[in-house]
Amino acid sequence: MAGSPRDFYARYLTIRNLPIPTIAAINGHAIGAGLCIALACDLRIAVAEAKMGMTFTKLGIHPGMGATYFLPRLVGTSRACELFFTGRVFDAAEAERLGIVTRAVPRDGFDAAVQALAREIASSGPLAVRMVKKAIYRGVEHTLDEMLDFESLQQGITFTTADAREGVTAVMQKREPKFQGR
Repeated sequence: MAGSPRDFYARYLTIRNLPIPTIAAINGHAIGAGLCIALACDLRIAVAEAKMGMTFTKLGIHPGMGATYFLPRLVGTSRACELFFTGRVFDAAEAERLGIVTRAVPRDGFDAAVQALAREIASSGPLAVRMVKKAIYRGVEHTLDEMLDFESLQQGITFTTADAREGVTAVMQKREPKFQGR
């Protein structure tokens, strides 16, 4: 065997370690491993016709690729149990209701919706966005008190940036900020 499943998972999960937000644009079916890859992203947008499912048990195999880590964090333990145990396939509208995808959109507006979300994120202060991404995932593993300490530290850092000065100036001048990532 060329490598273990664990080696494969580590390579594919590098998407999770990117300091910038990631968006899974699901423009077709995301079944099994395809859905696992999407779950590793920060946000997911699906075309309305997309079907999704954790069908591993229907094949008699255990899910991998972090599925049992990511899915319960998005939908809760009980709902994740149902989706894993039954292996049932669901549509994008249900995925949106469950919190698996951020939005389910019609095919004719899909590309525009993905681009609009990316532009909206890109219009925010890049340093702050990166720090918030780190804090969100750190918060899953730490206590509230630990996160208050971490947030205080991170907020203190952002207060000293050129981006923070630009953001405040832009609000006062009633214009869109022009962040430089400094």
